[in-house]
Amino acid sequence: MYTVPMTIPQYCNKCPFGRCNYSFPFGSGTVSSIDGKENRSGTYGYVCNVELHKRKRYTKVIRADCGKDIEKPDWCGLKEVKQSFA
Repeated sequence: MYTVPMTIPQYCNKCPFGRCNYSFPFGSGTVSSIDGKENRSGTYGYVCNVELHKRKRYTKVIRADCGKDIEKPDWCGLKEVKQSFA
């Protein structure tokens, strides 16, 4: 778990730990060397630097259609912590 002094982003593409892996708004897609799935035309994908730090490599690409936000997955390592100032 990582603690950051901010509101946890609800979208990977708006998270400071997310990194764009590919963007194919036009043209043909390719096969990802990270997860072996197709990077389709009209989509984009992000990888998570929290996962990179934890596993020492990327294992997942989170994808969405171009123009749409990427919803935060259930496996996201960022958790909200309630701070108490005593």
